[in-house]
Amino acid sequence: MNRRIEVEAMSMSSLPDTVPENEAPVPEERLGWPMILLIIVICLAVVASGWWVAKAVFDEPVPSQDRRGSPSASASPEDPVAFLEQTASRMESADSYAVSFTRRKDGTPVGEGTARYDTAGTPLFEHSFTYIDGTEVYRYDLGDGTPITTAGHGLQISTEPTDADRYLCSTAFGTAKLHEITGTSPDIEFLGREEVETEGGATAALRYEGTFTATLGDYDVHRRENTLTSAGEAAFTLWVSPEGRPLRLLYVTPEGVEEAYEYEVS
Repeated sequence: MNRRIEVEAMSMSSLPDTVPENEAPVPEERLGWPMILLIIVICLAVVASGWWVAKAVFDEPVPSQDRRGSPSASASPEDPVAFLEQTASRMESADSYAVSFTRRKDGTPVGEGTARYDTAGTPLFEHSFTYIDGTEVYRYDLGDGTPITTAGHGLQISTEPTDADRYLCSTAFGTAKLHEITGTSPDIEFLGREEVETEGGATAALRYEGTFTATLGDYDVHRRENTLTSAGEAAFTLWVSPEGRPLRLLYVTPEGVEEAYEYEVS
């Protein structure tokens, strides 16, 4: 069972309490007084928006993460797997990126989210998702590999991270779908060049289509934990710039889950 440290942070009062009043409390780990005092100090660094500034409290640099270097040779766009793996690698070696995405189920909106990574940022990585009912979930990586989640119950610091914690609370989330496509698609095709509308206007793009096994992240408000599910044979369309920057991804699963991603890579 995943051991978590849960701390009620009063400054997080802007996030809704999603647990019913008659629900039995979830057993929590008993902590010694030194750890409790330390976590209370950390909680003071969390402002109402959910932004994490513990680095400023302790005035210590956040350890940098290992990042993959850019490939030395350019792959051809006509080689979809190699070119998209190179696209993911370039995104992982960038100084910063931003991803915005939406989710629908059978045409009905479920929610929308963002993910931001910045090598000079505090936190290093932030991933937020707002459900259509107003529930907000924030996930962080300070750079030390410890997944942190907030969802209306203060901080949840995973001392034994699950696969879901690692997937949703780390910089790897930004390129996860690209790796899922190259790693699981049996029929990915390069369909040619075209223009797509982005915030910067009309942009030249390479178009890829096929099917893949998508990993869907979520949050269980009753168990207070991150979750993952897989959906096979999800049909996707992906647009990438000729220079190898991801631009847009649309996909839909056989179960009717649709997600749309917009990418910005520095």
